[in-house]
Amino acid sequence: MLPSSRGTLIFSRIFAWYFQSIAPLSIGYCILVTFNLLPFQRLPTALEAWLLAESLFYLAVYLPMSHAVHGVALKVDASTRSQRRDLFNKCISTITNPVKYVSLWHRGAPIESIRRDNVKEWICWAFLDIGFGGPDEDEELEEYVDLMEEILPGDMKFSPGKNSAVKTLRFSLDPVNISPKPLLFYVLGVGGADVYAALIMWYHGYQHYATKQWFASFPFRPQTILSPHKSPAKHISYWYRPHTSKTKLPILYIHGIGILHTYGDFFAELANALNQESSPEDGQIGIIVLEILPISFRMTHAALSAADMRSEIRSILDQHSWSRFGLMANSYGTIISAQVLRDPSLNARISDVIFIDPVSFLLHLPDMTYNFTRRPPKSASEHQLYYFASTDMGAAHTLARRFCWPDNILWKEDLEGRRWTIMLSELDIIVAADAIGQYLTRPKGVKALEDKRDGSTWKTTKWTGGPLDVMWLKGLNHAEVFDTKRDRKMVIDIALSYSEGESRNVADRPDNFADFVEKSLLFKASPARFASTFGLDRTLSWSSEDDRLSAARTNGNLKTHRS
Repeated sequence: MLPSSRGTLIFSRIFAWYFQSIAPLSIGYCILVTFNLLPFQRLPTALEAWLLAESLFYLAVYLPMSHAVHGVALKVDASTRSQRRDLFNKCISTITNPVKYVSLWHRGAPIESIRRDNVKEWICWAFLDIGFGGPDEDEELEEYVDLMEEILPGDMKFSPGKNSAVKTLRFSLDPVNISPKPLLFYVLGVGGADVYAALIMWYHGYQHYATKQWFASFPFRPQTILSPHKSPAKHISYWYRPHTSKTKLPILYIHGIGILHTYGDFFAELANALNQESSPEDGQIGIIVLEILPISFRMTHAALSAADMRSEIRSILDQHSWSRFGLMANSYGTIISAQVLRDPSLNARISDVIFIDPVSFLLHLPDMTYNFTRRPPKSASEHQLYYFASTDMGAAHTLARRFCWPDNILWKEDLEGRRWTIMLSELDIIVAADAIGQYLTRPKGVKALEDKRDGSTWKTTKWTGGPLDVMWLKGLNHAEVFDTKRDRKMVIDIALSYSEGESRNVADRPDNFADFVEKSLLFKASPARFASTFGLDRTLSWSSEDDRLSAARTNGNLKTHRS
């Protein structure tokens, strides 16, 4: 994410404006040339060819596809009234701010303006998967509205009737919000970054397994033809590092929204770390990195249903005889991971799990939906998120038409039976990271509004390798843990520990693991962090206050750090 400053804000807005202006300017120029109305000398032939290509791409490709994305959404599996009541009660038991909850689901409307039928309209969509309720649903809807009123502060009640000025946030029924991207963005931006990422992966020993559909996505991917390996899945291509270790477990990685280029350095460093852990006698640790193209800024097939996704992932795992593996995912990849975990046969294969900036917990909270799809952007990172992710055709269609939240949500009880490390970024602009952390660390059975503990103590606990480690990434925004080598090292060391298949205390590791964890957590978001993205980590220094905090948080078990 871009750091917050006036300069980056201006840059992000100019960049988005420039990309959005390419299509209309290209079409306008072509019209003037066609009717010989140019008030100035014609541009060079090469530039005219590009403007013509941009015009044809927008009119013949982008416009038709932009209309197609508004189709009917996937239907949620039918449920009984008892099941819906249990789900509703589970949801409201985790709400820490009922007023904000109701307000954001109604697009930020003041709570006083939201009436009883407005709330019913939202409940119809969220829990009954229908647009509007009738006489058959009214009794059930009244029950849920009464339960919602019980958690509102004071004697607050919803007024009868409906306020027509209040609009409910129902993303699977609302129009899909997309912004046009020029041909230049797809060819040079997405295509160029994809080729660069492929070169990094090949160089570090990963093998590409392509689907049989060579031209199933745009821009075209050269590795689809160059790869000698074919994926057993119809839609999912992937990168594979062979697994030959007899004592350690392989790793399955599922990425979030964006281009694989974002993780290039991470996978390179992960491969190098695994090489160091491997030995000729034991063999090497394997990795499978799935490529989920509908959320990778491409024009391609629609996102798969949960059943189809599980089926294709199972075929990939079976292809390589993976009966046991560790799971690592970030952002939207945790949604796909939730779908995998819900399948008993796939669930049984998963050993331990690492989630980075997960969006699969507390999905019923409006933060993720509102922040990703409807929030007016203000900061540079919000503009970056809005233009390149939220309004990307594939990502927007996936969330608006292929997303069934009851099928994708994870609860605390789903964490039982394995070790989990869940990393939450303090400055996350997408999810309610603080609420997720409190929920995961709350004593079992305690409702959110009844939790009287100090809500911040969990943020200072250190990684233990126990059943559940919730790590608070201080000073980081969404997915920024991949920006610097220090932070990536922290994630990689946890993955290596899980691959060993045994629980280890941080202080017992011989490779200064705790140093990297603690140093990463203390590393502040600043111009220095932004500079470190470009390989300038060694220029950074630590203050005496950082050293004091580090020693205090680990009872003096860690050495102080000096760069």
